[in-house]
Amino acid sequence: MTKTPDKPALVRLHKIISKSGVLSLRAAERAISEGRVEVNGQTVTKMGTMADPALDQITLDGRRIQAPDSHVYLMMYKPTGYVTTRSDEENRRTVMDLVPEEYSRLFPVGRLDIMSEGLLLLTNDGDFSQAILAPKNRIERVYQVKVRNIPDKKILDKMVSGITVDGEKVKVKTVTLVSSTKTNARLELTLTEGKKRHIRRLCQTLGIPAMKIKRVAFGPLKLGNLKPGEIIHVTVEKINAIKKMVRAGGKKQ
Repeated sequence: MTKTPDKPALVRLHKIISKSGVLSLRAAERAISEGRVEVNGQTVTKMGTMADPALDQITLDGRRIQAPDSHVYLMMYKPTGYVTTRSDEENRRTVMDLVPEEYSRLFPVGRLDIMSEGLLLLTNDGDFSQAILAPKNRIERVYQVKVRNIPDKKILDKMVSGITVDGEKVKVKTVTLVSSTKTNARLELTLTEGKKRHIRRLCQTLGIPAMKIKRVAFGPLKLGNLKPGEIIHVTVEKINAIKKMVRAGGKKQ
């Protein structure tokens, strides 16, 4: 069941209008008191009214006000059984089926395959999306992976040094054997790039097929106590921290 995201910090309406550049603060206050401003089709005359510049439709004299900063960043716990795309030609369930209608214009950042789960970002900020996915920026993604069979040190070393699969070099940045039983093991993997079915192809080729894949971190973002299908807003502080990491080439500040 989807959990509706917590509302981000709202902004006073006259400040949104002023920041758009069409009126000064004082003129925006007058326009509101004169009944010239609507929010989502409703005339607003009360001073101090709050609105969300990213989601609310604000008009002045019938013209849409566009706030300069209207980017939205959400973090979802993607459940298994959903494809990470806006639409699917096979009519499978997509992660957008879990997103409330007001966020329907967002898009997922990168992919988790249909049987993988965990932390997934959604945004309408294309530049941000490209920057954090670019291998050169080395933004770390951490995965908990259950595999069949028990990998020895040689296999773990190969995961880090890399192997060629279908003509493509596939590897991880780090791998830790967390626990094991007689028939399977739990690993923690860190990647700085995500190729198609990256972990599954690597594990399958090395004889330790992945049984379960869960992404638990993306840069400074942690899955934490989110439950499958739940969605929350990413704080401005976290987004700024990721942007600093991008500028530093993935290194923690």
